[in-house]
Amino acid sequence: MKKIISVVLVLSMTMGLVSCTPGLKDRIKVEDQLGKLTNVDGNTLINEDEEYEAMVNSLLYMINDTDLQGVWLVATDDDVIFATGQEILDNEGNVVDPYTTFEIGSMSKSFVAVCIFKLMEEGKISLDDTLGDLFPEYSSCPYYEATSKVTISDMLHMRSGIPDYLNAPDKFWDEEVVCEIIGADFEELREEAGLETFYTSLEEEYFLERVFTCEPNSEPDTEFEYSNTNFYLLSVIIEHITGKAYQDYVREVIFDPCNMTDTSSMAFGDVEASLPEDAFYFRPEYSKGAGDIHSTAVDILKYDRALFGGYLLKDDSLETMLTPIGFYACGLEVMEGTVQHGGDTPGFTCGHYIIERNGQHLYVTGWSHQGDRGGIINLLDRLFDPKPKSNKNIYIVIGASAVIVAAAVCVVVGTKKKKSKKSEA
Repeated sequence: MKKIISVVLVLSMTMGLVSCTPGLKDRIKVEDQLGKLTNVDGNTLINEDEEYEAMVNSLLYMINDTDLQGVWLVATDDDVIFATGQEILDNEGNVVDPYTTFEIGSMSKSFVAVCIFKLMEEGKISLDDTLGDLFPEYSSCPYYEATSKVTISDMLHMRSGIPDYLNAPDKFWDEEVVCEIIGADFEELREEAGLETFYTSLEEEYFLERVFTCEPNSEPDTEFEYSNTNFYLLSVIIEHITGKAYQDYVREVIFDPCNMTDTSSMAFGDVEASLPEDAFYFRPEYSKGAGDIHSTAVDILKYDRALFGGYLLKDDSLETMLTPIGFYACGLEVMEGTVQHGGDTPGFTCGHYIIERNGQHLYVTGWSHQGDRGGIINLLDRLFDPKPKSNKNIYIVIGASAVIVAAAVCVVVGTKKKKSKKSEA
């Protein structure tokens, strides 16, 4: 029996030692990888591996011969390929770089989705739960019967039909109440002063009341309509289920595990990138869950590697999260091998893109004041063609394990034969 136990222990230890999947800590050592790149012009870092030569040369051309501005970071699952900061300055007068904090706008939405799926894995919520299940206390509101049928899935996929409180305030808010709060015309709700006055005094109960009081644009799950209300609502639901502030929960399940040390939720005053003329910083009260996160290119790469590497969610959860209805999944757009989401605030335009080939990923994150991001993404989409990873190590692991298992079987059989011979004697 001792021999059998010993062999089983060796088998368990060996299988642990030969595991060739990098751990999360290795995946998120982005700072170490940036430190190994070559600085070619003071603020552009490149990977000189010949595997990335064509991609790097094309990106350098775009910097020198186009109006590419802002921060760009390009990486794979294992390497950082390219990082640059161009033209835009931070608040201290230095050119921005991958460590500069920006507003990420609607890129924040996938963080809410991950939080929802974490709660699903814990059995605390399901995609089929409805607003009626969660908020029965608003049953006396005019449109409760229609809106109460909206599910968690509908909100994640932008199919709730609830008007956008931020971009279509006239359809969501009560004009008379808004004017009374801001002390000005309703149109001022689109300007900095009106936004700040209204949203910093907004009570959650009034927001929820309006969800069931404003007329829906469509019935639930009948059509796609982008609405920030969906993700504001989801962040409120996260708070109700966990008993924690949204910013605390998202830090607990995403920021801290991913070592996103320069990322915040629901903060104000920590954005380091300067604003263009006539722009203003977006206060988090305007956009909880919908656009409240501030981050850096370095931290977004950590998040992307963790999410798409399977470190934040179970495989079936991630698969469900990335399954679109039409083109929109859960806080992410999915189409033709690319997962993405942009973000626009009064001061910044940004986006992160994940291109998948042969089971490998290319991660691209960019921020600027303005401009089209499509050119650089189309270029990288054409150039990213990684070779399939060799399965040689996997076969060796299987072979080694098989030998150990066979040895264990031999020990068991041999032991039984010896006992049999003794009994025959």
